[in-house]
Amino acid sequence: MDEYYKTTDSGDSHFGTVDTSIAPVMSMLEWLVIIIISCIPVANIVVMFIWAFGNNDNPNRRNFAKAFLILTGIGMLISAIFMGQVIGMMMKATTMF
Repeated sequence: MDEYYKTTDSGDSHFGTVDTSIAPVMSMLEWLVIIIISCIPVANIVVMFIWAFGNNDNPNRRNFAKAFLILTGIGMLISAIFMGQVIGMMMKATTMF
């Protein structure tokens, strides 16, 4: 965490002063826009791919988009496995009668 604090040439760090050139601070409005966009079906995945792999100036948004895509992929995989199990049980139930 110390790498985000501003330091002088002599190596003294100024605690409480965050170096925004390393990781620019995102405002609350920017985070609200990101959360709202992530709730819109289909558009969320497209926008997250653009933010994750496009030319983005903010590493916070890029990392959030990558994490969102990873979690979405895991959720889709688990959903596909679950739906396959449900469809398999329904097919088996229809052959019993």
